[in-house]
Amino acid sequence: MAMTLDGHVAHPTQAWEFGSPEDRRRMDRLREWADCLVVSRRTLEHDDMNLTVRTKPHSKRHPRPVIVMKSLRPFKPNLRTLKNRHRGGELWISIATPPKIETLWPDLHEMWPVFTFNQIHDIVSSLQGRGYQKILLEGGPTLNGLFFESNLVDEFYLTILPLIWGGKTTDRSVITENPIPLQRFTLRSCERRKNEIYLHYAKKRT
Repeated sequence: MAMTLDGHVAHPTQAWEFGSPEDRRRMDRLREWADCLVVSRRTLEHDDMNLTVRTKPHSKRHPRPVIVMKSLRPFKPNLRTLKNRHRGGELWISIATPPKIETLWPDLHEMWPVFTFNQIHDIVSSLQGRGYQKILLEGGPTLNGLFFESNLVDEFYLTILPLIWGGKTTDRSVITENPIPLQRFTLRSCERRKNEIYLHYAKKRT
């Protein structure tokens, strides 16, 4: 996640470029490492994310897109992910009966499987059972919170941006309905590039 000095992780408008080219380059390195890239439907639409290794569009090391959603509302039109015709992705919906992909994503030519889940563990267990071991979570904050609530986060990458926005929103890096048990992390690396700081934390195991 990229975060401002006052704790925001989402830009107030679609026009604000959140994070530097260096930050995006580092995110691309993680995407190239990952087997799967997990995002929420809200973050996908809000940031109009491209779910590939952006600096290497012809690479064979693109992660499998995994989109997690709660409603059956169709996706916004003209998303980058729609335009780029991602192959081999999947949708996860927190309802009992999955719909057909055409009702949610009519412009997608290649069929994506649709799964349902009750707990976030269901998604991770399914991915790992199919051989996907390196799972990269890019949020948003509420989806991050579900992973932290289930104690499924092993490492945390955080970029500190030299910005202050203010306001009264609660767009922190992790949002949960209720406080969760304290989780401790160990700082693995801290690097400064120009005015940004890049932090890498790993879960402290007992």
